[in-house]
Amino acid sequence: MDKIALSVNRLYEKFPYPSLPIRTEHDLISKLHANIMGKILATAGLEPDLLSGKEILDAGCGTGEKACYFSYYDAHVTAIDLCRSSLQKAMGLAERFHLQVEFGHCDLAEFRTEKRFDHVFCLGALHHTRYPYKNFAALADLCKPGGTITVGLYNKYGRLAHRVTRMWIGLRAGSDIDKRLEYVEKSIYRRKLRSVHETAYVADKYVNPHESYHSVGEVLGWFEKNGIAYIGAHPQVGEGGFSAFLTQLRWMVKGSGFFIVSGRKN
Repeated sequence: MDKIALSVNRLYEKFPYPSLPIRTEHDLISKLHANIMGKILATAGLEPDLLSGKEILDAGCGTGEKACYFSYYDAHVTAIDLCRSSLQKAMGLAERFHLQVEFGHCDLAEFRTEKRFDHVFCLGALHHTRYPYKNFAALADLCKPGGTITVGLYNKYGRLAHRVTRMWIGLRAGSDIDKRLEYVEKSIYRRKLRSVHETAYVADKYVNPHESYHSVGEVLGWFEKNGIAYIGAHPQVGEGGFSAFLTQLRWMVKGSGFFIVSGRKN
């Protein structure tokens, strides 16, 4: 485990992410969570009912909400994360709803298995690693021919204003996790954080010690190098490189800092 992985893991051990307020089955498969999952699946041309019997990898599963959603629809789910605190919450969530998920404690960069998957998901994890492309390529290798891979990353344009905010927080509060979080409460939120989920969200957004930023064109280049054909994205991007660039400039204005792209392995 490298220094970046250690520092990032230190944050998540203290603030397991995302720690969504899922207390009932309805919370898991309906309402806001279902809306989010529907948008993720749509980028790969998938619907919940198409997951039954499929082998799914959730790489960087966090507190397990996505993994449990997949399992609810009868997928065979393998979910890995470096953070033991997150995995503990994830296993508790699966147990609450009597769902079968194979959880594993593992650094994303070191994950190895003989198993191959119909669908690989890695949402919000690659940009917290030292070598995002190298780790993407390793995940792409775990995808079956004809299977899909879905990645979620911070956008280099849409997250620009937020990067300035993070730099300012660093200048004012330094690198200490607790001091940075305290500064965000006092100077940005101007109130105490109200829930476990909100605290985890703020810690991930403002306090994370390492994140990288990527463009749609860059990720499509990753796809091409690994024999993956583009399927879809969220937010949607236009046809062609220039159109995608203009779309990302609009994301910069809107502050849309996170994007999801899916492709199919040849």
